[in-house]
Amino acid sequence: MESLPDSGMLLAVLEQAPTLVCVSEFVSGRIVYLNPAGVDLLGLGEAVHAYARTTAELFTDVGLVQAREVESALADRGEWNGLTEFRHFVTGEPIPALISTFVLQHASGGPSLIASIAQDRRSAEDEEQRMYRALGESAYRAREQQAIADLSQLAVAGDLNELLLAAAGAAAALMGVQCSSIARVSDDGELTVLAYRGPAPSPATFAPGTGSQPGFAAASGEVTVCADRIAETRFSTVGMSGRGLQSGVCVPFGSEAVWGVLTAHSRRPRDYTDRDLTFLRSVTAVLSAAIRRIEAEAALVHQSLHDPLTGLPNRELARRQIDEALDAARRSDTRVALLLVDLDDFKTVNDSLGHAGGDDALIVLAGHLRAAVRPGDTVARLGGDEFVVVCEHVAGATEAAAIAARITGGLADLNRAGALEWPISGSVGVALSDPESTREELVRRADSAMYRAKAAGAGGYAFYDGTF
Repeated sequence: MESLPDSGMLLAVLEQAPTLVCVSEFVSGRIVYLNPAGVDLLGLGEAVHAYARTTAELFTDVGLVQAREVESALADRGEWNGLTEFRHFVTGEPIPALISTFVLQHASGGPSLIASIAQDRRSAEDEEQRMYRALGESAYRAREQQAIADLSQLAVAGDLNELLLAAAGAAAALMGVQCSSIARVSDDGELTVLAYRGPAPSPATFAPGTGSQPGFAAASGEVTVCADRIAETRFSTVGMSGRGLQSGVCVPFGSEAVWGVLTAHSRRPRDYTDRDLTFLRSVTAVLSAAIRRIEAEAALVHQSLHDPLTGLPNRELARRQIDEALDAARRSDTRVALLLVDLDDFKTVNDSLGHAGGDDALIVLAGHLRAAVRPGDTVARLGGDEFVVVCEHVAGATEAAAIAARITGGLADLNRAGALEWPISGSVGVALSDPESTREELVRRADSAMYRAKAAGAGGYAFYDGTF
């Protein structure tokens, strides 16, 4: 201490400094001052224990490697800055430090001194690691938010298949798994894979219930995590094993019942974190909202194209079906039979049974028509008591007559069996298309034939005779 300038104020500053401050002789390296922060950092107990030492004793072998570089810099430039490594005198623990060291010329011409100021880098390294982790978390959250935003945009305006593929891709990319998939649950519990991201081949289905992890998740309605299939006992992992997968997480989703399951699988054992599960739940929330929208839109479309009483296609959908049938007939050089069906004396049925009874009669007729026609034929209600049957690819008048006979004969059988509260019958007009037929023309022909059938007596059928 006697070599230091006599300055009580300077000494007070050094004593309170939070970082190591050391002063040593230039030539011998003997320490002449070490502040309390330096004493604590090095584990010396008291400053006096430092004064019998040289600066070389403060450093580890790593720190001493730099000694020649430091001495050369001090001789040439009078200063040196860089990273070094101190030694803790009790534990021997290496202490990384950032040090600035420089030469002090003695004012009275005495020997030069070296002053060193060092900052402990252990906490700084921890802080850097925390900073890097925080930056990583922030970047990951940003990617998550962008992925959810992109999926939400698709959920509002995109196609469902496109949305499912994007969701499977987002799960695979952000979670760093080998493959992800989205499977829809069928009525029998089997899951059909609709979207897949990962190595080929894509699985086509997952077994229901305990036959697979997705099946188990769908049946339970709960998020299902498998950290390692080796220890799994709740469900079969044969499918995972066959595809070289070791762990996975499944998240079921849907509006009311389970619609499908989002699955992420990895080739290594893995503990799926809360962050992983939160992200997958966010993805499935978007999917559930999209499915609600799509189902609501489909319900509106269905309502707009179907009769609310009978559930049959309405006039608008019947027009579309006739146009499509005529187009197909022209391409395949076949014929379309159009059958117009009208209940006989429906006003009497309504007057006798009331409107509720009349509605019941219409529902019975609708069910009878569906049963009487061929598979693939379209039965529609045009309005009131008028129905139409669109029959594609008919062989000719004989096949069309057989369909009409089943319709009228079936109603007669119902009447004879006493299955109806009030006997009903229907008249059927039949028109066959030709290559030039339009929808309007075919409907007019069937309508004309239907009135011919009524004129001939209730409960029969007639073909268009070429006159209106």
